[in-house]
Amino acid sequence: MTVLFVTHDIDEAVYLGERVLVLSASPTVVREEVVVELPVESDQLTTRADALFVTLHSRIYEVVREVQKGAEKR
Repeated sequence: MTVLFVTHDIDEAVYLGERVLVLSASPTVVREEVVVELPVESDQLTTRADALFVTLHSRIYEVVREVQKGAEKR
């Protein structure tokens, strides 16, 4: 089964997802796909302290900021 979950919360996307797709501004395209390889069985407190979680969150935030800056230039 495939589930598409849309969120604006990076923590939520990394914690719940197997892949995170960061979309561009209009016209919308996939700007970057980030594969999440965190353990399936986890709890939020432990996971948010995990170095991989922090790295993934930082990368996604960086791409989102790049998209925002690109949209501001238009």
